Amino acid sequence: MERHLKYFFLISILLIFSTLHASDFQRYSILPIFAYNEETQLQMGLMSLFFLEPKHPDDPISSLDFAIYGTTRKQLQILFSPDLYLYQNKIHLDTEFLYWNWVGHYYGIGNTIDYQRYQTYDMQRFSITIPVQSSLGIPQKFDFFNYGLVWHSEHNKTQFRKSGLELEKPNIHQGFRNALGYSLTIDTKNHPQTPSQGFYIDFEQRYYLKLFDSPFFISQHIDLRYYQYLFWNTTLALGGLYQSTFGKAPFDMLAMPDGVKRFRGIEKGTFRDQQALVLQTEFRRPLFWRLAGVLFYEVSKVGPYFSALYREDFHHAYGFGGRLALNKKERIYLRSDFSIIDNKQLGITIHIREAF
Repeated sequence: MERHLKYFFLISILLIFSTLHASDFQRYSILPIFAYNEETQLQMGLMSLFFLEPKHPDDPISSLDFAIYGTTRKQLQILFSPDLYLYQNKIHLDTEFLYWNWVGHYYGIGNTIDYQRYQTYDMQRFSITIPVQSSLGIPQKFDFFNYGLVWHSEHNKTQFRKSGLELEKPNIHQGFRNALGYSLTIDTKNHPQTPSQGFYIDFEQRYYLKLFDSPFFISQHIDLRYYQYLFWNTTLALGGLYQSTFGKAPFDMLAMPDGVKRFRGIEKGTFRDQQALVLQTEFRRPLFWRLAGVLFYEVSKVGPYFSALYREDFHHAYGFGGRLALNKKERIYLRSDFSIIDNKQLGITIHIREAF
């Protein structure tokens, strides 16, 4: 089967376990995952969410997310992500601890690639990302404004396999990478998980410092989202993400759609460069029981600088997805999305929570 047909089959969501508190508060959900795609072949793993009961019913819920899965290609990913609301919800931490022992594909730098020409690499990575957003000191009538700090640290070991293909060798850096950054956010969404009204604007900038032989470069993004209720319980969600890097960033930290939340269905790093743009449109509607459905259309492109990015052609992805409520009251979903990319490639993505 051609590589354009990767991610062609998926079976997921075998089982849900949940317990209820005496006040009907759901404590946890556990989901075994069984899946298959061309890149990883057979995947087997487990996802679990543990929910922390808030002091007040209208407060956003904190959770501890855990996922682990391996593949028959000897790939392994372990993710632990506490999503915490603290100090009367004035402080939000969406922390991520990630271990990644993975086989990836490098197609070169730029917006135009040949799927038949790539190099394979093995990457072992352990990273910690701690973004802290706060409205402390902000008057209550302006509590939609948040400021924050972000800390990222990782250790990376990457080895390219021998290949006869004539691809220019990317900028590789092994060892520690450490970043400090800040964020400014305006958030008027009417729900933290599945909003039907409001907008979200986030600007973040990270400075990767020369600590422990880590390289110096800067990465930043502007994240725009808008939500509008339409009719028949249908919500329109619009998203736009602009990413840019300055300096000699390692190849795996260039601007790129991640393939899971932004431009779903491609392997992360298929398109990469100094700058990237992703635009998204999605129609969301609850169905019955714990199920919901979506229709979406996305475009993305990358380029070395803004004027070149503007001239590049968009890559297109359209498709549909299913949602299963892991916590029906809090509207926290497991999502599975099926997409057609550039009218050639089938993509399937599975993840917790909405794409944007």
